[in-house]
This record gives sequence, structure tokens and C-alpha cells, in this order.
Amino acid sequence: MSIQPSVILTLGAIALATLLASFTDWLFMDVLVNRYYATAPEIWRPRGGTARIVVSQVIGTVATAAFVVLCLHRVPPLHAAVLVWLAGALPVTLQNVQWMKLHPAIGASHAAGWLVRLLIAALLTRLILL
Repeated sequence: MSIQPSVILTLGAIALATLLASFTDWLFMDVLVNRYYATAPEIWRPRGGTARIVVSQVIGTVATAAFVVLCLHRVPPLHAAVLVWLAGALPVTLQNVQWMKLHPAIGASHAAGWLVRLLIAALLTRLILL
């Protein structure tokens, strides 16, 4: 039983997008806004926690995989990235800023981070699979 080359390429695109997005997530979700997390320390779990980092990566990988599969169904990847961001990540982030004690800079950075994650997946899908 052999694996189809298209499956290998799809898994490769997902893995590469996840790897690259893990660095941009670190940049947008931590480095750029780290100082703002202290404005409402009661809403954050204690720092550290390898298990939470792993779960977060799994969530990001599932989101990336779902997005790549969406793009394989004849939706132009860059259009899909913007539409998925507008329909999902941006509204959820804006609602979180509206109802939780999140500094607006955190919301803006998280929303930008999700857009970058989706654009990375879109570009890799376009380059590798389409």
C-alpha cells in the first residue's frame, strides 16, 4: 500500500505552514505584546506549561490543515485566507477584546497573527499544491 504523492505534498504543506506559523505566532502572540499582558494579570494562566503549548500547537495545526483542505476545493488560497480571517479569527478576537480585560494591542496583534498564519498556509498551498 503506497501513499499518493498528493497526500504527501498536502501533509508537507500543512507541516511547513505549521512550522513557519509557530514562529509568527510566537512573534505576534508574545514578543510584540508581552508588556501588555501585565495590564490584567488575573485573566492569564501562570506562565510556562509545556502541555498548554503542545495543545496550542495542535489547535493551530488543525486550523492550518482545515484551511489547506478548503483551498484544495477550488477556493483561491489568498481569497480564502482573507475570508476565513474575516469570518473567524477577526470577529472572535474583537469579541474577546470587547468582553475580556484584553489590551487592544493584544487583540490587534493576535488578529494580525492569525491573518499571517492563514496567509502562510495560503501561499504554501498555492506554491506546493496548486
